[in-house]
Amino acid sequence: MYWRELSSHLKEEEDANGEVVADGDTLETAGNSSASSKWKAILWKSCVYLVTLGMLIALVMGVNMSWTAVTAAVALMVLDFKDAQPCLEKVSYSLLILFCGMFMTIEGFNKTGFPSCLWEFVEPFAQINHASGIAVLAVLIVILSNVVSNVPTVLLLGARMAASAACISPDYVRKSWLILAWVSTVAGNLSLLGSAANMIVCEQASRAPNLGYNLSFWSHLKFGVPSTIIVTAIGLTIIR
Repeated sequence: MYWRELSSHLKEEEDANGEVVADGDTLETAGNSSASSKWKAILWKSCVYLVTLGMLIALVMGVNMSWTAVTAAVALMVLDFKDAQPCLEKVSYSLLILFCGMFMTIEGFNKTGFPSCLWEFVEPFAQINHASGIAVLAVLIVILSNVVSNVPTVLLLGARMAASAACISPDYVRKSWLILAWVSTVAGNLSLLGSAANMIVCEQASRAPNLGYNLSFWSHLKFGVPSTIIVTAIGLTIIR
């Protein structure tokens, strides 16, 4: 009877020790798994930073913008080691169609000859070597940016402004591009139509679940007009 009880007691101790060991192995495995996940996350973030930095360097160096962006996107999808379907579902295809339609429309509009006629009418009053000419240019860019959006405005006026500036002096070509870049960018803030980004924000704000907001044209305009005028004037003063 004694030996039976002693044997049973020893067996219980062995079982208890076994459970403790098993728990220790589980904790050790969980710790290794956590450390591995941490290093994978650090490696993934580092790769994302490197790819993004490489894309920015390529853009600054003048490499083709479209191929640079596509290459960076493919590299990130490959590094993710996951099915690309969730990423592709996040692509705003309606926005892509908007831009495609916008560029085709602008190209067709440009071939009508109306932009050339408009520029020939405005050019004598928009000489870049005079403050009044810069003011006329700024007003023209702001108006066009909020009628056809700022990207088409750059496509319509870019070459024409540069050619006009080159006729005055080659030194003014760089200044004409700076004026166009600055004014068209800031002009996009004036109204919802000024920039595609504004329309995206308006659409996203209305669709946000439980946090939606109806950003109307007039509510944006009352903040956009004064800020656009002030910031544009400051930038033109610095460029001049």
